[in-house]
Amino acid sequence: MAGTSLLYPHARDFPGGLHTSGFVASLAGEIRGHFDEPGLTTRCTIILSGSCSMSAGGMTHHFQTRDLVLARTASETFTFENSEGFSALEIHVPLRLLEQMKIMPPSGIQTRKMGLQDPAFKTARQLLGYLRAPAPHQFQTTSPQALVGYGLAMTMLGYAFTQDTADCPHSSERNVKVLELARKTLLERFDRAPTITQLATLCDLSSTRFKQLFREQFGCAPYALYQRHRMEHARLLLKEKNVTETAMELGYSNVSHFGAAFQKQFGYSPAKWQKLNHSL
Repeated sequence: MAGTSLLYPHARDFPGGLHTSGFVASLAGEIRGHFDEPGLTTRCTIILSGSCSMSAGGMTHHFQTRDLVLARTASETFTFENSEGFSALEIHVPLRLLEQMKIMPPSGIQTRKMGLQDPAFKTARQLLGYLRAPAPHQFQTTSPQALVGYGLAMTMLGYAFTQDTADCPHSSERNVKVLELARKTLLERFDRAPTITQLATLCDLSSTRFKQLFREQFGCAPYALYQRHRMEHARLLLKEKNVTETAMELGYSNVSHFGAAFQKQFGYSPAKWQKLNHSL
């Protein structure tokens, strides 16, 4: 693992293979590493302050304060970026412990937003405080102090795993459907795009949450997807219309702006594309 921001996590091990870590970073930073327990551990992560991004397996996930994340890791490298003023709690739960508790591990990434008064959020803050407190010189996993930390960790897991999955935006079938509806609405016409606020309202999400979930489901930001499809449509129009007519139909008031967008997408101007296309 390489990086500067989160090199010194506050960590404790508890019975059953339960491992807890608290991360605190005053400055923004980046870490690159490799998941060391692929498929054998479920990670329960709570973002207590700030925000972060995790990139692995060709996907990037964005998390913010009060996000509770359940995930199983694969054998792959990752990049982790955190904002300034970042803190988080992470609990590693062995699969055998979940089996003993008769809990099904998550199949993918599950995330839900916690309120300030959510008991899970309060417990996570208490557990981070416990982890940051100086440990005794001879720390025993059966000592009264260790039982406090173990109790907090198990309570946290109870809140995380008993939450109704209907409230998990990433795993909710409802949210998958409304995000697909938002995508279709976004691509209905290419002369005028709906605003992020309009799309978020359609999904009954905040604008920030909508952009985060849209990126996770479709792999890019809403307007990046819109512009990519818009330029693909432009190529179809250019088969029958001139550059100015195409720009106007796509809602551009300035033809040069259309040309710049087309050039950025495909690496050549609309006029050159027409010339190449007509020569075929």
